[in-house]
Amino acid sequence: MTLAQARLLAESGDLPAAAELFAAALDDPAPSGRAQAALGLAVVLEELGEHDAARDADWTAIETGDPEYGPRAAYHLALSCERAGDREAAEEAWHLVVSSAHPSYLPAACLALAQLADDGGDVETAVGWWEKVIATGDGQYAPVAAHDLAQRLLELDQTARAQQVLAGALRATPPEGYAYARLAVAMGLTHLEQAIGAFTAAMNSTNAQDVAPLAVELLARTLPLRGRDGEAAEVWRRGLADPLLAEQVAVRLHREPPAI
Repeated sequence: MTLAQARLLAESGDLPAAAELFAAALDDPAPSGRAQAALGLAVVLEELGEHDAARDADWTAIETGDPEYGPRAAYHLALSCERAGDREAAEEAWHLVVSSAHPSYLPAACLALAQLADDGGDVETAVGWWEKVIATGDGQYAPVAAHDLAQRLLELDQTARAQQVLAGALRATPPEGYAYARLAVAMGLTHLEQAIGAFTAAMNSTNAQDVAPLAVELLARTLPLRGRDGEAAEVWRRGLADPLLAEQVAVRLHREPPAI
């Protein structure tokens, strides 16, 4: 009854009393009971602001080896360490979650490790963790991982690979809501990058009157959509400086945009 009473006290807001009962329940000889008590104690101590003691309680639960409450405690410990800004301790805890292979916590742990690696500049490791999240097929975390991976691949000029990642994620995501929309926008950005490459190639390969002015305009108007305004201005300048193209480019530069 001690654990049940401790939970009721915690839910009612009597955290000090709950902490006492959870601590008393640590004497439970069964690993599962001890793990539950330790995790409950960790949660309550965290809410009371006793962060070091909460971490110790998490470790007590982890060290029981309980297949359910051990991973839960590692998950709680990782989040606690992240909130405290302790990157190294958080990474260790996330690895413990991954090693447990608990399906309820594995996707979140892999995503967290991807973000930690990416923040640390280790893109290769981050990519590996993002791919592991996607492989879980988790409805909450896989779309996030696919989006983040695609963004990084775009920055690495791996547009085709980014499109493959996003196409797979879009197929696996219900076509409504925020996650799908975010993936769809990312997919659109990959096509913008491809368009920029194609328009650049066209502009660089010919000054034919029926192609080059259009390529100049399309490139110059697409680049700002990716935040590359300076490059767009240079494209216009280049077109206006070409005596064969200047007149048509000037017309395209100054024409009024269509009414909305």
